[in-house]
Amino acid sequence: MITPDPVFSTRWRPALLIGMHLAAALLLFSFINENGRALWRSLDTQVFYALNGSLFASDIWSHFWAWMNTREVDALSALLMLAFLIFPGLGLKRNQLQAGFTGFLLLMLLMLPMREVLSDYSEANGLSGPSPSLQLEPAFRFSSELPEIPAKDSASTSFPGDHASVLLVWLGFLLFNARNVGTLVAAALALFLMLPRLFGGAHWFTDAAVGGLSLALVTLAWAYASPLPQLLNRGLLRLLGPLYRLAGRIPLLGRLPFFSG
Repeated sequence: MITPDPVFSTRWRPALLIGMHLAAALLLFSFINENGRALWRSLDTQVFYALNGSLFASDIWSHFWAWMNTREVDALSALLMLAFLIFPGLGLKRNQLQAGFTGFLLLMLLMLPMREVLSDYSEANGLSGPSPSLQLEPAFRFSSELPEIPAKDSASTSFPGDHASVLLVWLGFLLFNARNVGTLVAAALALFLMLPRLFGGAHWFTDAAVGGLSLALVTLAWAYASPLPQLLNRGLLRLLGPLYRLAGRIPLLGRLPFFSG
């Protein structure tokens, strides 16, 4: 049996660990600090009016971004992200696919409690509130302008941006393992898939640039500056190994590189 190449760090990297945590802390401090928060909100407002305001100009443009904010497109986006984890050459080697898929699930589990802590802290300290579509005028709201399209266009508490944090962790995971044409496509795709919530006004720019990015930095710091996730991933892979082997016996499904790696 070929031992798969590790998808996480196998050793401690103190400088990188501290540096990524420091970057996340500085981002959050700039948002918590009153003066910094005022600057961020000014940028938030400009981004909202530039993106959301453009929806008034064209029916085709507004319909496109409305559909981009639907559950159906969210599901398609998830499938596209999944493709980068189960097909070789897009970011992972063939012998990394199972470890990579399991590892990404592990990162989502690791990020979840951090997200809950940040969300609770933000709400308790008045840092998280309604999305821009509920606070700024004029606003192009899909729910009123295009009610026939079931698009998400608001949130009662929008910080941090869950959508952005998942995309950034996914992108960071791929970039730490490879830098090729596939990961360039992944970078473009991640940035593009963060735009719908900004166009629709369901998130402020800072929900992604501060909240989502800070969560991703801390999550990826532990993945690539410590050996702990690699050790956890080995155990999780042993646990899921029998399930993968069973699924690999299903006709057609078993031909996927994911099961033959």
